[in-house]
Amino acid sequence: MKITLSVLAAGTALLAGCFQDSTAQHSTFLPLDYLTKFQAVRTCRAVPAHGLGYQRVLANDVAAGPYTTGSYPLPPGSVVAAEQHAESTCTSLSGFYLMAKDNPGYDAANADWHWQRLDANQRVLEDGRLQTCSSCHAQPPCNDYLCSPP
Repeated sequence: MKITLSVLAAGTALLAGCFQDSTAQHSTFLPLDYLTKFQAVRTCRAVPAHGLGYQRVLANDVAAGPYTTGSYPLPPGSVVAAEQHAESTCTSLSGFYLMAKDNPGYDAANADWHWQRLDANQRVLEDGRLQTCSSCHAQPPCNDYLCSPP
């Protein structure tokens, strides 16, 4: 009986490790309830970059006004999130590309933008000073690294 309980306890402990959430953390820039806190600043459109899918762009309250009026550069605290979708109705979310304007000095060479790529559950897949993002977004016709006008 003692051996059976020990084996059972060891097996339970081992299996418990298998069910821990080992995926990346949620974005600190995109609240889980972003649809109630962000506003759409660009409707669903085909996007040749970012996997040749469709995007709908949303922005937080700091970024929404300047984004829609083209008042560049956006201020620190701005967050712009592009929902990724596989179809033209933008109803099947597959992930996000996110830009957050950090404090001056974060990445001065790239206008202090902090980049993230998220899965559909808003978990971070890539984070930080992402050269793959900044190198494309630095090219014309982008303004302040924003390449998707309203």
